[in-house]
Amino acid sequence: MAKLPSLIARLRRAFHSLDELPDTIPAPWREGNEIEPLPIEVATIDDIAFAVVAANADVSAAIRRSSALERLHRLAREAGALGTDRAVDAALKREGR
Repeated sequence: MAKLPSLIARLRRAFHSLDELPDTIPAPWREGNEIEPLPIEVATIDDIAFAVVAANADVSAAIRRSSALERLHRLAREAGALGTDRAVDAALKREGR
């Protein structure tokens, strides 16, 4: 007997923009079992909304880290640093510190 496709598999086939939809989401806001990930198939609209807020916070943090690394790289290069030089030392030298 063939296994029926899961609801999430059917959803992904119906909407290709949902190919990256996770099977589970973290759900620390749910009482009783805050540690276990919540299967997307049983998630409520509110669960999804909270997961979106958490995912956006992760994206924002990653963008801030990336921007800070780009700034350090640029400062070091502007100070004349080469690929094997220490970036922090070069950036501080550029600022006269």
